[in-house]
Amino acid sequence: MRLKPGAQSVITGAGSGLGRALALSLARRGGRLTITDVNLDGAEETASLARAAGAAEATVHRCDVTRPEEVAALSDAIRGPIDLVVNNAGVTSAGRIGELSLEAWRWTIEVDLFGVIHGCHTFVPRLRAQGHGHVLNVASAAGLVYAPEMAAYCAAKAGVVAISESLAAELIGSGVGVTVLCPTFLKTDLLKTGQFASTESRRTAEKLMSRGKDADFVAEAALRSVEAGELHSIPMADGRLFWRLRRLAPRTFVSLAARFARLVSQP
Repeated sequence: MRLKPGAQSVITGAGSGLGRALALSLARRGGRLTITDVNLDGAEETASLARAAGAAEATVHRCDVTRPEEVAALSDAIRGPIDLVVNNAGVTSAGRIGELSLEAWRWTIEVDLFGVIHGCHTFVPRLRAQGHGHVLNVASAAGLVYAPEMAAYCAAKAGVVAISESLAAELIGSGVGVTVLCPTFLKTDLLKTGQFASTESRRTAEKLMSRGKDADFVAEAALRSVEAGELHSIPMADGRLFWRLRRLAPRTFVSLAARFARLVSQP
């Protein structure tokens, strides 16, 4: 699907980070944007930047993706056909099983998984009825390969991958496409709101994030995948390598993942 000037997109979690980068990439294509976040100040700032970058239109709505009624209200507020739905809103957590709190588990799954479920449940029937459009679900390489101390995050993102693959099969012949984005670590402010079982877990996450790609790189790669009609968008070479290794040699991958985690956690 080519993202033509004037194409209408709705992006959740667009007040900062990857969501903002996606909004600005769409703005540079002359798109009309509906920018949503629980942080209205951040969403307003993104909208202002999007207008300056060339967006034909940029409107702002507050939307908590864990609340299906707010996602439904968001859909009701958008007039006309929607070309692209970006289920991006997300959070992060880390810690060993039995140490990361159950509250952190629920929070991670509510935002990262149910946020996508609510977005698809609300918008997919609308796209199917209009006969065209695309869904971009933001998962993570953590939804394809699984690492120690990331079980809650991996579980949520693996669910996003599974939903996206099932949805793609359901939508064959409908004119509606699906892409699931699976980057490895990228530089965003996601850690500011993250929940961690220990200072060591936070420090490890900070170290990995600092080595990541910029959000703009990932956003552009994701939109190229949307335009190419690709189901899986895996922008980083390490993510593609890890995914291939896990499928070819799963036991070896588990051992290497444990060894890598120990190395990264060292001061």
